[in-house]
Amino acid sequence: MALLEHEIDIATGRRQADGHVRISVFAEGLLALTVEGTGERVPTLLLTVEQAEKLQRALADLIPHADGDVKAAASADPWDGTTERRTAADKTRGSVTS
Repeated sequence: MALLEHEIDIATGRRQADGHVRISVFAEGLLALTVEGTGERVPTLLLTVEQAEKLQRALADLIPHADGDVKAAASADPWDGTTERRTAADKTRGSVTS
């Protein structure tokens, strides 16, 4: 059973209700990783300390790339908060449906 005093809950996604990731100490030498989305929950994964450290290194390596990609995309084509949807017919005519 997870030790609640050693638990971290992280909200995920752009909207408040998108989901969350919960990481907690499960037992000596094991961490529990739980991912929950809008009404869905992935089975809890148990990570050894070595696996958790590998995950930590992977995130440390990937975050700068994701941050750079987001900044580059924002400066090239800023999102104005509206979503555009294209249908197959729109692509041939060049129009956009909002």
